[in-house]
Amino acid sequence: MAEIKKAKLSEQTSDRLYEMIVEEQRYAPGSKLPNENDLSGELKVSRTTLREAISFLVAQGVLEIRRGKGTFVAEELPAAGLDLTSLAGLRSRVRAKDLFEMRLIFEPATVALACLRATDDELAQIEKRARRVERIAAEGGDWPLADQEFHWAIIKASHNEYMRRLYPIINSAVNEILQISQNRQHMQDVALSDNRMILEFLMKRDEDGARHAMSIHMKHLISTLQD
Repeated sequence: MAEIKKAKLSEQTSDRLYEMIVEEQRYAPGSKLPNENDLSGELKVSRTTLREAISFLVAQGVLEIRRGKGTFVAEELPAAGLDLTSLAGLRSRVRAKDLFEMRLIFEPATVALACLRATDDELAQIEKRARRVERIAAEGGDWPLADQEFHWAIIKASHNEYMRRLYPIINSAVNEILQISQNRQHMQDVALSDNRMILEFLMKRDEDGARHAMSIHMKHLISTLQD
């Protein structure tokens, strides 16, 4: 029961923080959020809960974490109309396998589009995110969040607005699954290996290869969930 309450509190906190940024416009795009102690005090939650809420909004594209500098509001906020309250119910109802099956449907097509549409700078950013996943995993850090940022960079490089809106909804639920998965180490190994394969085809702008690599990745994760 304590875990359920904790999850709900982090969701409520992310909703409140979203309102402060998007609806109340307390923090302008590109601005830095207050430090962790001040913001957790204002929201009356623990720093752990605040971090979970921030992770959710990072996945939504609302916030960006800049290593050594702090947490910043994204320069370009996602389009309005995303109901975070409704997503809380979605995360609690949908099975893990269903979520990865949804990703299997659209992420292979998305990475293929990224091969065709990404700028050279966007490809460089995708590669940078992939290297960061490797480094954070080696250091024992929060690799699922870094992995989300890698996939989010691919989504943005597809230059498809509907995919940009759909991905954060699915990914926020995937993040919760990864945090509690019993096969977390296996999933990390799968992610690192598959990311290298995806990146290789992306950097060559090999549309068919990247599509196939992403499909294999999602099938690997589905298989891992069933172990």
